[in-house]
Amino acid sequence: MMENAPSHPRESTIFTPDNIFTYVIVAFLFLILAVFLLYLVVDICRLSFLRDGHFTLGNYADYFSEPRIFRSFYNSMYVSTVTMVVTTVLAFLFAYGLTRTTMPGKGFFYTVSTLPLIAPTIIQALALILLFGRNGVITRYLLDTSWNIYGATGIIVGEVLYCFPNALFILYTSLSAVDTRLDEAAQSLGASAMKTFWRVTLPSAKYGIASAAALTFNLTITDFGIPVVIGGDYSVLATEIVNKVFGMQRFDLGATISVILLIPSITAFAINYYLTRKSYALISGQARPFLQPSRPLKKWGFTIYSGLICACILLVFVTVFLGSFVQTWPYDFSLTLKHFDFPSLGASVPLWTDFWNSVLDPGPFRTMIAIKYAPIWTSLMVAIVVAVLGASVTIVASYIIEKKKPFGEQLLYGLSVLPAAIPGVVLGLGYVLSFNKPYFFIYGTIWIIIINVVIANFTLGVLSGTANLKQIDKSVEEAAVSLGAGPLTTFTRIVFPLTKVAFLSTATFFFMRAMTTISAVLFLVSAQIKLAAIEIIFLDVDGRTASANAMCTVVVLIVAAFLIIMRLATGRSALSGMSTSK
Repeated sequence: MMENAPSHPRESTIFTPDNIFTYVIVAFLFLILAVFLLYLVVDICRLSFLRDGHFTLGNYADYFSEPRIFRSFYNSMYVSTVTMVVTTVLAFLFAYGLTRTTMPGKGFFYTVSTLPLIAPTIIQALALILLFGRNGVITRYLLDTSWNIYGATGIIVGEVLYCFPNALFILYTSLSAVDTRLDEAAQSLGASAMKTFWRVTLPSAKYGIASAAALTFNLTITDFGIPVVIGGDYSVLATEIVNKVFGMQRFDLGATISVILLIPSITAFAINYYLTRKSYALISGQARPFLQPSRPLKKWGFTIYSGLICACILLVFVTVFLGSFVQTWPYDFSLTLKHFDFPSLGASVPLWTDFWNSVLDPGPFRTMIAIKYAPIWTSLMVAIVVAVLGASVTIVASYIIEKKKPFGEQLLYGLSVLPAAIPGVVLGLGYVLSFNKPYFFIYGTIWIIIINVVIANFTLGVLSGTANLKQIDKSVEEAAVSLGAGPLTTFTRIVFPLTKVAFLSTATFFFMRAMTTISAVLFLVSAQIKLAAIEIIFLDVDGRTASANAMCTVVVLIVAAFLIIMRLATGRSALSGMSTSK
């Protein structure tokens, strides 16, 4: 009887098709994250200690000993802290109105609050300049004051508008998860509405509040778009990195500031990640969504408050859109389309140019599409590739982490969430420093931008995928295996169809980020490869603010159209899963 037994029973259980498939994918994911994430972070840290090829602490000494340069650290901490406090308070009150009152128009308010996510961060800065700049409609012509919003004030206001929906998602989820019967029990015991709020509602959402605060701090301290446009002479860490690299060609000092920026960024991310997990651990499956009718004062008070917040968000978009179509802001408000006739911004990469040349008939229109609007079409094509590639890779990574749980699964998960802690400007600089070598064939091509955007947003794709896969019972896979299905068949025929909606939502997020991201790709564009979001900054710097508004309008319309298409395809808002970001 023993003769029929396999001579190597251990090998027969290890080298199964399922295990081979799993560990091949694990090795592939480790390779991607090691090369395109860990390698560049290590390289930046290494370069910060080098000068003329020799080890030194001089770069750090130069930074901390020069008051003007070191001020960027203080400035970043200041605007990030103020933005964190203001945004968290505003978002909490907004989320409270949505979850704890019976005010009307909740769907409208929630939808409007998400609008900043579909535009480059620079849109807030452009709108604030048009309204409160030196020639702003409000400051110059309504109030007739010499005050303007440039500097710390402009950065803070712009960042609050940008970070608001990100904080709102977390707070909305936290407050929705707390059973409203706790509030009712407190009030039935004689507690006043205010006392119930301070003693019951607020403590029950403490992890969500802290998580939203940490996320807001992280988003603000790592942002480049708003400070570079409206900051004026008020330098922050992100703009200082760009100034040292572009202005002084001091890559070593740029790497040094990048390492300094990494410290508060990773700290804020770690706090946010820990608190988010604590918050989700408190979510009760018995939470009751039913609300007692709110008192008129509470109901209409929160309605007015939410309306004011949404009015501010809408004002940003209306101002930029209007600035795209008027002759000369704020002197001549007659309508025109001339600002959409962008200056010649250079040809796109041959791949996209050849594509459009082959599709369109010869003539002036073809030339305009292929060259004059090259940044827009390049961004669109990059976004489509990023959407498909990013969603595909992250859903596979989520499947391996959540369902297969191989050896090294915790390390793989840790690497998967690490990109959210790396500031975009640091990631972009790392790609330049690390891959600017002959044997890295992707350098100088469109593919380095695609890979950069996928890695920069890898975290949300994995978090979204694992959250969705948790809802799929393991017995479904076991049934497929028992019927003879291999690992690849099980994934493609069973698991993937069940996660199709999550896949499309993740693809939408990747598309949106590829169209609007600035910091991560700033160092990777060139005379041959231009992206619309980056061109908005260059147009504004060149004094073509109206054209920058027009370019921003086009980007927003493209993203909005894609969101509508995906909404029709999935039957739900693609932004509904954004609460897991970072």
